[in-house]
Amino acid sequence: MLCDLQRETRSGAKILRCGLCMAMVAAILPVFGAAAQGAPSDSGAQQTFGVTSKLVFLDVTVLDKKGRPVTTGLTRDDFRITEDNRPQEIFSFETPQAHLADGHDQSADAAVPLTILVLDQLNSSLQDFSYIRREAQNFLEGQPKELRSPAELMVVGNRSLELMQGWTRSRDDLLSALRQVPHDIPFKEMRSDFWSERIGQSLDALQQIAIENAGVPGRKNILWLGYGAPPLQTGIMPEQNREGVDRYIHAVVNLMVDSRVSLYLIYPGLPPPGWVSVPVNSPDQVENLNSASQVAVGDPFAGEINFPLFVGQTGGRLFYNRNDLDGELHESEALGTDYYTLTYQPHGGDDNGRFRRIRVTMSNPELRVVTRDGYYAPDRNAPRDARVEATERLVEAERATVPFDTLQLAVSQIVRHPDAGSADFTVRLPAASLTWTAGADGNSSTNLTAATASLNGDHRIMAAKLTRLTMSTPTQDTLHLEGRTIAFRISVRVPKKAQIIRVAIETAADGKVGAAELERKAIDAAPAS
Repeated sequence: MLCDLQRETRSGAKILRCGLCMAMVAAILPVFGAAAQGAPSDSGAQQTFGVTSKLVFLDVTVLDKKGRPVTTGLTRDDFRITEDNRPQEIFSFETPQAHLADGHDQSADAAVPLTILVLDQLNSSLQDFSYIRREAQNFLEGQPKELRSPAELMVVGNRSLELMQGWTRSRDDLLSALRQVPHDIPFKEMRSDFWSERIGQSLDALQQIAIENAGVPGRKNILWLGYGAPPLQTGIMPEQNREGVDRYIHAVVNLMVDSRVSLYLIYPGLPPPGWVSVPVNSPDQVENLNSASQVAVGDPFAGEINFPLFVGQTGGRLFYNRNDLDGELHESEALGTDYYTLTYQPHGGDDNGRFRRIRVTMSNPELRVVTRDGYYAPDRNAPRDARVEATERLVEAERATVPFDTLQLAVSQIVRHPDAGSADFTVRLPAASLTWTAGADGNSSTNLTAATASLNGDHRIMAAKLTRLTMSTPTQDTLHLEGRTIAFRISVRVPKKAQIIRVAIETAADGKVGAAELERKAIDAAPAS
């Protein structure tokens, strides 16, 4: 079974909530579910590489012999860049001082390093997540009342990635959102049959974060508290299935690199057996894993997918020390703040879709660098990944100020939850506006993706969630379906500054998008529960 299904009856239809999963063995097709969250606006986009791009951006942290960041005294002449062993000319150079916030810009539009704090509830035990939550609180309480640069808080839960608090410099706003993180039972972590689904949801979370940040200038540092996705052996898959998984992984890596997103993976303890491709039992072995990519060749994801590999591909770090998670959060923040930015215009190499390895070395042999390992070259003959395109459409619909009325959405039955800072409501849409697939059991089903977002007056996303829905009805009579209305309950956090709640729905079969909005006054006037 690919998914755990929870059934609810709404207007005669069964709604089966699940995140689509990724195949682990030859018998299972590789499909990926979408995760949810929101991010700041897309103003001030940087030009990075891709099929039509010209420059590669490299955020480079320089460390001395003791592992301390070197932030002064270096020029572009101290750096050497090669791509697939071909020397590259440095096009531009910025020092760490150029990335400091001015103390006045409260948005995420300034070119300063931004922090994305992600709590991994999906892949954590109850004990580990309790520890993660407590250490995240300690980390935030140790911050000044006004943060040096914007941050946001997300949670990867059983069914989705949820943005609990959008970009803010208010420590108190982040702590308030942390207190609202639900105390869910991690039932997927507790059962082995959810292994593949957790892989899909974790990778979708990285994809979603990258897409949401594609137009935000500057570096974004994901501080991921938890183990991340379980490992996946792709070598045992049939070639056709493996190619689909590889395309998706390549797309996620390039999305993260394009968006200048770096992953800092912070384990709450020792990783489970088999979680990474080499044993990790000591700080030295962690350091070896962090530096292994410096000498690796070929495709880093060939034959196996594991979460720590994304650390190397995005210029982040892997940490573990159960007794000092708060300290590792601070160290991750420092490494993600004190960096140089180099750009170069690639020359040499073919657009063949293969991995292009980047190496940055220093003229001073006593210094070493932390940066991304490379990217996948464009492949002009490969189709764009449909899952990535679907997520991009929903992100656009979430932020748009124009109506999307193709699906004729209607929203009603609002209920406020003041203690949780959230609201839920019923979404209705005509069955005739959907494409239904007849099943062998006599039922019909259709797949939807629902995105909900709380926006402020400037249409900046403050909280969001995206959920996969498989809806089933016990009929294959098209005339009967035309007279039906499909309905389901959905929820979203409503921060104090939120002015609009926007719901966007996309159909998996034909990519139709519909959207509806609720104003804040409608939420405030609703009954409380």
